[in-house]
Amino acid sequence: MGTKLNTSGPAVWIQLANAQHEVEQAASQLTTASSDTDFTTPQSSIRTTSSHVRKSTSDNSFEMNKRDSDLRQQYDQRPEKVPNIAAEMEKWHAMTDRYGFLNDNYNLDITQRVYKGIPDCWRGEAWYYLVTDRLRNTSSDCELRSTYRELLSKESPYERQIDLDIPRTLRDHIMFKQRYGSGQRALFNVLRAFASYDEEVGYCQGMTNIAATILMYCEEEKAFLILVHMFLRDGLHNLYIPGFPILMESFFIQERLLKRYMPKLYNHLADLGLSSDIYSTRWYITLFAGGVVRYHTLMRIWDAYFLCGYDLFFFVAITLLKNYESRLLASDMDTCMTLLGSTMSVPDDNSFIKHVQKLFDKNVRNGTVDKLRQEYQEKHTTI
Repeated sequence: MGTKLNTSGPAVWIQLANAQHEVEQAASQLTTASSDTDFTTPQSSIRTTSSHVRKSTSDNSFEMNKRDSDLRQQYDQRPEKVPNIAAEMEKWHAMTDRYGFLNDNYNLDITQRVYKGIPDCWRGEAWYYLVTDRLRNTSSDCELRSTYRELLSKESPYERQIDLDIPRTLRDHIMFKQRYGSGQRALFNVLRAFASYDEEVGYCQGMTNIAATILMYCEEEKAFLILVHMFLRDGLHNLYIPGFPILMESFFIQERLLKRYMPKLYNHLADLGLSSDIYSTRWYITLFAGGVVRYHTLMRIWDAYFLCGYDLFFFVAITLLKNYESRLLASDMDTCMTLLGSTMSVPDDNSFIKHVQKLFDKNVRNGTVDKLRQEYQEKHTTI
């Protein structure tokens, strides 16, 4: 069973049943560096090899088996000293401000508090709490933990591609900087276990950024649980399978929302030939964790995502484009592509998130995304 939290008080955010490897120390030292993976072409470069890595039907040679075995040994060696998590938590607890979730009435205003930003020291537990519908969907987590341990004992055909992508993921972050260090070992384990757990998805570039971001706040077993729950709750399976159905749908929805909220920018980008599928693949395939925004902004976005679900990202995209609207309108195609392909700075995280929340709340009331999703599905249903 997953970690049980006390839902009657603030302890929901501070359970320490599972020690979180290098969590707060790592999170406080994150740089703005991002993965070097190229996400500019939606249906080619986001796949690992041959568009999507497939299990080979032929037997691997003895030499290939030996290389894969040596690769796994690299991740299994070099144990490192685990930091004093209790001392770290005490330090963060002493620094907690009014957003620290320390009153007994947090259930009454949890939405407001999450939008204000979850304290770093409680993010891992808070994300798990939210993605499991406040622990209502944790009945299978005990089995999932056992499954994770079993999956780690199996070989995966994606191991070599995962190994190639890991050094390119948050490579200047202290947690993932050391080759085959504890952070890279945890990332390797989570990704190869998930590739065997969801065999149709396997592994896709962009997933490294997602798993690495979770691992900054959770030990690897909990990170695996959260990743599984993200896929279950938000249908992320269809974001990564061949054909990328959710990704294609996301482009359609973003285009319609852009036309509705910023018609001038929509027409300008259309005149330049820049549709959403050209510049925003990286946004959705990494859930905005692929160097799209600064880390502090990403954490505010992800806090809200765990509360609201995948549809929130559409309004993150629109708000981000709104922040850059004047610059984009004054730019040619090359400059627009440079801006949209870079790490986009947000002047004020609070104002940014408030605007996202306003758009999302309006969507909830009006069912905007549901209507656009239905429109897309009707257009792409084979008769």
